[in-house]
Amino acid sequence: VLETEEKQRLRDLAGQFDLLIGDPQNEEDFEFWRRYLQDKVTLHRAHPGYLATLSLDRAAQLSSALDFLAASATGPPAEQAKRLADRLAQEPFLVNFLPAVDNQVLVELFSSGTKLPVGKTLQATASFVERLKIFGATVDSVLAAGRTDPSEGASELESFIARTGLDRKGDLKLFFDLFRDRDRETSQAVTSALSGETVRGLMRPVPFQLRTILSPAELLSKLGVTPGAVSESAVREGLALLIEEPSGNYRVDEPLLAALFELIAGRATDNPRETARLLLGTRFPLEGMILAQPGAAALLFKSDIDVALALVKDSDSLLAPPWRIMYRLIKADPDLAAGLLAEFHRRGETALVAESLGYLAYDKDRLERSPQLPISLEEDGHFLGALFRAEGAEWLEARIGESVKLFRQRVEAVEVSPDFLERYRETLEFAAAFLSDGETRTGLTGVIRRAFGLS
Repeated sequence: VLETEEKQRLRDLAGQFDLLIGDPQNEEDFEFWRRYLQDKVTLHRAHPGYLATLSLDRAAQLSSALDFLAASATGPPAEQAKRLADRLAQEPFLVNFLPAVDNQVLVELFSSGTKLPVGKTLQATASFVERLKIFGATVDSVLAAGRTDPSEGASELESFIARTGLDRKGDLKLFFDLFRDRDRETSQAVTSALSGETVRGLMRPVPFQLRTILSPAELLSKLGVTPGAVSESAVREGLALLIEEPSGNYRVDEPLLAALFELIAGRATDNPRETARLLLGTRFPLEGMILAQPGAAALLFKSDIDVALALVKDSDSLLAPPWRIMYRLIKADPDLAAGLLAEFHRRGETALVAESLGYLAYDKDRLERSPQLPISLEEDGHFLGALFRAEGAEWLEARIGESVKLFRQRVEAVEVSPDFLERYRETLEFAAAFLSDGETRTGLTGVIRRAFGLS
């Protein structure tokens, strides 16, 4: 699926290039275009032969330009700039991709006096290079101080941030990009020496840059999210910044989230109830936590029934609605999930219960198509068996029946696939077949068939 999506993005580039290039003269449009082109270089590196197979007008030119940019860079920036200048003389179309070139190579290219081909973004690129030169001097000064003493570099960096202002996002992004690329080791040492208050302030304008300069542990510590943090408000503030200010690149965010989940798992082991209460109202990525740390996540949900229900109900309605959280909990701890579902029903959340049961519908079909997915029909069966034993056949038949009714209406309204109910029944029946207790297996199978109107 991911490969298909990535190739489609390359195809869109070829089909719409002349419309997309536009005329990005202001900083915001130029930065967007630059990120867009850099993304296409990355995609071409992953699928190097794809563009060349397309019959679209621009495909061959784009493929050639991206071949050059996707090749591994070797030698100092001046040498890379010379190779780029030579290629531009042979292939003027490449000028459209200058925004995707590394900062220092751009500076060397524009400083060399090379006559460049005309392109719609050439003037904007030249303006960007002038900004690179201006900030480059400050970067060099901070790095020089930081190599002697990271705290001195941090002091100079704090002064620069104060002069610039946190509202100048473009300038701060450019500075920290240069800062990181010029000297990763020193930039990390200097940034690590900044105060926690400064780092928290920088999370809004430069979240990507901070994540690529500091290690996950360093950034979490600067944000006050530590194993032994006692200030609940400080931890909540740090969590809010992490969650509300992502980098925009999942490859950059994943290591930090993994470290965050590990940290929360440690706190959950020591004090699950306090940790669960800490997460209320924070938009904490529960789904990721359940997948990464299922045992610790189960501890959180077992610690306090009211907090557990609130965490599920208040989850992200778009990315991970309550029924998706329940679905993940079924895989992590089916007995826990069964208990929560029954409690939701007792508290009048009938729609949530119906949606949660329906979320199982395509498990069998999806598992057959992609066996590597984190799907377990055995756990589905365990969950249904737990409900059957705890709440009884009549109760479970009514709940599945309500879910079937809801999704039958959606089938009729063409809101879900016509085969939804068939896939739903198949999943439940196959899940029930995994139960080892014959009486429960037989009883549950009968419940499922009656709920679907088959007997």
